[in-house]
Amino acid sequence: MENTNPEKTPKKKILKRPNRKELIGGYTRAQYAAALRELDPEEKDFFDRADYTETQSTVSAVIKAMVYIIAIITVSVALAVFAISCANDVFAFVKEEKTVEVVIPDYVTSDELADILGEAGAINYPWLFRLYCNLKDVDTSPAYKFQSGSYTISTAMNYDTLMLSFVETLTLTTVRITFPEGATVDEMIALFEANGCSDREEFLECMKTYDFGAEYDFLRDIDMTDRYYLLEGYLYPDTYDFYTGRKPEYYLCRLLDQFAKVFRQSKFFEAAEETGYTIDQLLTIASIIEKEAYHQNDFDVVSSVIHNRLLDPDTFPKLECDSTIVYALSCEAGRRVTDITLDDLNMDNPYNSYNEEGLPPGPICNPSYNSIACAFDPADTEEKYYYFVSDKYGVMYYATTLKDHNANIDAIKKAEAAENQ
Repeated sequence: MENTNPEKTPKKKILKRPNRKELIGGYTRAQYAAALRELDPEEKDFFDRADYTETQSTVSAVIKAMVYIIAIITVSVALAVFAISCANDVFAFVKEEKTVEVVIPDYVTSDELADILGEAGAINYPWLFRLYCNLKDVDTSPAYKFQSGSYTISTAMNYDTLMLSFVETLTLTTVRITFPEGATVDEMIALFEANGCSDREEFLECMKTYDFGAEYDFLRDIDMTDRYYLLEGYLYPDTYDFYTGRKPEYYLCRLLDQFAKVFRQSKFFEAAEETGYTIDQLLTIASIIEKEAYHQNDFDVVSSVIHNRLLDPDTFPKLECDSTIVYALSCEAGRRVTDITLDDLNMDNPYNSYNEEGLPPGPICNPSYNSIACAFDPADTEEKYYYFVSDKYGVMYYATTLKDHNANIDAIKKAEAAENQ
């Protein structure tokens, strides 16, 4: 039977086990600590190193850290002092000032110059001078053509001043040139040449080979098949101050820059899109206005005649302007031609507006602002004029029909004949 009396139930014997956390290798912590105290403090480890106490280890670590910090500070200070010394050598912040004599031989290189200056005491670090010269491409730059000779220089000079001390001093001279309104490219080149700004052949070669379209987008799409000069019409007539002795592109780009500036400020680029004509066509019209009209108050009316003919090509396929033939004859002759003959009216040339239909291949001069403005905005006359002619005084006579035009010509001839009697 099952014993239901709890008092008679035998109790289990509970064995007390040692604390596992206090055992180290079979010893209690107290026993292990006592054993450590009995060890010889000078006892060596496997690597023949003395065992250090916790205090000794901490002191050693502090000393090492201090040595490391001191070493870093020492190196940093040394580098800073060196950097300041190098910067002072390059820029001459607080260099001692005294004069030294140096002799520069012919065709000296920057490396040789560094050694010469270093030996003279003008610089402290020739290697740094060489590096500086290499960074500035001194040996290949035309700005640093060292001239041989004896020089007295100051040790307080910076590197740039030192190098420029041995460069030939060029005196920059300027010249002021006024280009008249309506001047052609040939006439402008002659003015450049007369004022010491390169010569004609160099200008002509430049206009053939220099990529003006890369800098001026309004020159990119021009058809050069039948025209004489790409830049005709785009060299803005004005008064300019130039440096002499420069390359032709320097002078031509100055005039092109002014053209671009005027067109941007006047919003001619945007206005051209509304006319249905290209910039080149409008400049061609302006150049004809410039050459056909003697007085500015006729510019807009002459412009209207040209536009009226262009808008009615079936009736008036040809412009029939003497100025376009004069331009072609002048370009072919290499000089200005003023008179034309009946044979010239029949010449086979794209600029002969008596034979060719529509506008010539390009402008026939470099027009003024007023003629350009009138090319964009012709006069709105009561009658549509298709003809004009002028007398020797520049007075313009306009006509709607050929009959009226011939009558105007006869009247001018009679008036001139009467004056000559």
